Amino acid sequence: MYYAQSMPHSLRLTAQSNPQEADLSRLASATGGSETIGRGDVLEVSISASLKKDDQLTMRVRVADDGTATLPDVGPISLAGVEPQAAEALIAQEAVTKGFYHNPTVTVSYLSRKMNRVRVLGAVKEPSTYELPPGESDVVSAIAAAGGLAENAGEKVEIRNPNHRSSGGRPVVAGDKSNPYSTVSATSSEGGMNSYTINLVSAARAGTSTNIVEDGGVVMVEKRDPAPIKVGGLVHKPDEYDFPVGKDLTVLGAISLAGGTNNQLADKVFVIRPLVNSKDPAVIQVSLRKAKKMGRENILLGPGDIVWVEQTTGTVFMEALQLIRFGVSGSAPLF
Repeated sequence: MYYAQSMPHSLRLTAQSNPQEADLSRLASATGGSETIGRGDVLEVSISASLKKDDQLTMRVRVADDGTATLPDVGPISLAGVEPQAAEALIAQEAVTKGFYHNPTVTVSYLSRKMNRVRVLGAVKEPSTYELPPGESDVVSAIAAAGGLAENAGEKVEIRNPNHRSSGGRPVVAGDKSNPYSTVSATSSEGGMNSYTINLVSAARAGTSTNIVEDGGVVMVEKRDPAPIKVGGLVHKPDEYDFPVGKDLTVLGAISLAGGTNNQLADKVFVIRPLVNSKDPAVIQVSLRKAKKMGRENILLGPGDIVWVEQTTGTVFMEALQLIRFGVSGSAPLF
């Protein structure tokens, strides 16, 4: 048995992290907004040397995977990542440089936008398949499209991208230091999907947006389903209670859930904690009086813990005294 203030560090739990409170906006992609031209977009480009319709050349061009759009005579121009207005200036400049026009008027408009189809599953409010612009196809945008994190969302998010490629177009390697959010193991399945895991809370703190979801990718948000705690002994409502997700629960908090103690002299509490690598649980003794004064005594609980308010000599005396008082006050007159 251990005592709360002197129990080993391995038994002392740390405060829970809540991904719903993390600043996930720091993980948003910096590759451009929805108004920027993306790879796979189909554009309508009009070039005119004057205001006459006869002088206007209109063409349909597609932005290739390398980010360039090839215009007849003008040649390839890198347009990915720029807005249509900037693309107009680039095309006009290139047309003048090639000697085809002196001072052309160029207009660029979208005919169709390339969209990434991304499946979002797990602990989100509306799991489904969503279409995202490539410039905004990141983990945060995918979760936002699915209505945000559910209340039981965990910290871990698994990202599966096709073609064995990461967001930067290179393979994800297990333990890759340049990808700080990959787990110790990153795997590739036979179906051509690369899988790696990030921690939303630590990733949001670091604020590096490297988690792009490709077309055909999958985002799987961890569901937390912690084992309930049990509160028994000298409490008003001994029972099994759900362990709160994303919130801390202490010994005093658990006893409060059970309606408080039913004996004024109750002080000794046993926390029975299951251990992963042992069939025998750890038993930790807590003093209620000390817990109310010292935070270190009011230890954090974990899923599956049992909180038992123990009977002592003092509590037995108090119960006997209450019985005597009840008997005296409830007795009928002898004469």
